[in-house]
Amino acid sequence: MLSPKEYELIMKWKSRGVPKEVVFKGISRAIDNYRKKIERSGFPRSLIYCASFIEEEIKNYSYRSQTESAMIELKPNDFIQRVVNRLANLIASEKREMIRRHYIEARKKVSDLINLNDEGIFKMLEEIEEEFYESFFQSLPESEQERIISKAEEMISKRSRFMTERARRESVLAFRNEILARDYELKSIISYN
Repeated sequence: MLSPKEYELIMKWKSRGVPKEVVFKGISRAIDNYRKKIERSGFPRSLIYCASFIEEEIKNYSYRSQTESAMIELKPNDFIQRVVNRLANLIASEKREMIRRHYIEARKKVSDLINLNDEGIFKMLEEIEEEFYESFFQSLPESEQERIISKAEEMISKRSRFMTERARRESVLAFRNEILARDYELKSIISYN
């Protein structure tokens, strides 16, 4: 159960407009740190332990958002072209054919956004990235899919009984994508560099 202080933290993040994915990423980093420093397995016992990691992710997110805004002010097409070029570089450097195919498919989808001039361009890019992870996950053997889902569920197991079904599904999905990125050394589709 959440303490009043933890609930207050969550409400502050919500009022600041912090996306849940940023909070999940901070929690995941906190768990990794906890396991490295304190135990080989297990989880931090409170959200308070995770707060500094979450705040660091919020800072990273804020920096990316400012960079994103600056790029949109230039021209959305310029930003899309940068993402397309970055994906081309990833494709050229990726030696694993299975992963190359997924980057190629993502690049085609991003290329379709050129000349769109839509305010929702970043939402579309996020959807492409979500599709990239889903497509990659579905291409894995069933036993590997089960292993990854099991790991993701394990990451939230102690707290899952306090979550709504939707929050549980979204948490598992976020951790699944993080595991995929880590285990298969996948690079982000969206780059703000």
